[in-house]
Amino acid sequence: MERAERFSLHMLRDLGFGKTKMEEHIKEEILELLQRMSEHVGKPTKFSYILAPSMSNNVASLLFGNRLKVDDPQRQKLDETIREIGRLAGSTSWQIFFPWLKGILSYFNVGDKGRLVAMLHENREYCKKEMKKHEETLDPNNVRDFIDGYLLEIQKRSNDPNTTFTKEVLADLARAFFAAGSDTVRVTVEWMLCICAAYPHIQNKIHAEIEEVIGADRFPTWQDRLRMPFTEASIIELMRWRTIVPLNIMRYTLQDTELNGYYIPKHSRVLSVMWAVDNDTKLWGNDVKEYKPERMLSKDGKKVVKPEYAIPFSIGKRSCPGKSLAEIEVFLYLVAILQKFEVSAPPGKTIDLEGNLGISLQPKRQDLCLKLRH
Repeated sequence: MERAERFSLHMLRDLGFGKTKMEEHIKEEILELLQRMSEHVGKPTKFSYILAPSMSNNVASLLFGNRLKVDDPQRQKLDETIREIGRLAGSTSWQIFFPWLKGILSYFNVGDKGRLVAMLHENREYCKKEMKKHEETLDPNNVRDFIDGYLLEIQKRSNDPNTTFTKEVLADLARAFFAAGSDTVRVTVEWMLCICAAYPHIQNKIHAEIEEVIGADRFPTWQDRLRMPFTEASIIELMRWRTIVPLNIMRYTLQDTELNGYYIPKHSRVLSVMWAVDNDTKLWGNDVKEYKPERMLSKDGKKVVKPEYAIPFSIGKRSCPGKSLAEIEVFLYLVAILQKFEVSAPPGKTIDLEGNLGISLQPKRQDLCLKLRH
């Protein structure tokens, strides 16, 4: 029996993860974003509010088959929900390590857990409404999106008493893909803009590669990264230096197992701490706290050399199913923005590079300034 996760991965790939049609859709979203960003040239602006709807539209198109306009009240509500889920999950994540305190706080109604549950429920209800709409117009000969594909698979396996393909699972999957796919890409691009504003020499090198490989007018493509090693290395190093997802998703062992000489009993909860890998001096050296794209480059700087322990999307069979899409999105968004703009701190201000922990490590909400190039 094919597991739901494996089917989901195949379904997402068939719909366009890493394919040209998805790249074309991302291009449309970016062009609209650049137009909106142009309206803020010269004005100190917190760009997370402008970036968020653009990135979540890419995931919405894949999952639900449609995008929502930026000024759509449903769109604004969804983005706010995703932001809150990220923030609240960070404020309750310590409970993983101190589960015995959870009951005490619940008894006294202290903490953000109740609001987090409410936000997750709201997000799930939106996914369920989309599922209902899809059921009413489902056509086996025209698979429009992920929800269509999954609903058809549920029908196909309806006589199997052991099936894991259910509407409840689909609602949870859609919610997880939508929230994770929207937030982590936005966070990564926002961190890169902060880096460019804080370290002009980094921005200058990326601008130089853009000039040499793409020029001022042609829209960037995913293939361009092959001739832009410094830009790609800058993104990979950012994902290490500010671990985008410091704590991976909690796992659960189904049987007794052994890993590297450690015995892990059945029914154990296993949590991989990605931050520990990214900050290990044995792997990265004593300058591990410094942001250095050169770590990810050959000595002559002409080729990306990514160590096997650079694992921002985790590793193995349970690694992030959205890796391909996320890599394409981050590269295209960053390069398209820097092709058109120069990013800087507002006059008299410095960029704060400390993060806030949510589900992802978020950059501080702060103003950035844009200046048109060319």
